[in-house]
Amino acid sequence: MNFKQFLKHTGCALLFAGATVGCASSDKKNNDDVPVGQTVVAECAFTDSTRNIDVINAVYDKFVFAIDCAGDEIDSPEKYFTANALRQLQEDYTFDCEEGPCYAYYALRTEAQDSKPGSDGASRICNIEPLGDGWYIVSYSDMGRPGQTRIRIIDNKIDRYERIAM
Repeated sequence: MNFKQFLKHTGCALLFAGATVGCASSDKKNNDDVPVGQTVVAECAFTDSTRNIDVINAVYDKFVFAIDCAGDEIDSPEKYFTANALRQLQEDYTFDCEEGPCYAYYALRTEAQDSKPGSDGASRICNIEPLGDGWYIVSYSDMGRPGQTRIRIIDNKIDRYERIAM
């Protein structure tokens, strides 16, 4: 399958560096008439899905895996979570909370407390799959252990989440 057929087959949607990009061909009206050897140019624009994937990546980096944790952002989760998700995170918090509100960011990862023996012990997102209607499946390695969480994005913020048992 050549690039032109791939674009047609996938509905002209590409997954590039973890971001979905919508594309439109800028050549002739009928792409099937492009002569052999002629380059088909695709013009790409970021979609809502791209912004949603960026939000998911940021949340996992800043809150869930705390890889890129900055004091100001960790103190203002409203930038990344709706009131509904913040309420869910508070309800899922299982420890004593002396100074509220306390959020269970760990609810967006596996229940593992130790790294998997023989692994590098790193935590990272492996894939983000759009399901439609604002839902995404986030597949990740949590200290070397595989995990998945189903996340719903509304207005570029996480609104709901469900850990998927593996």
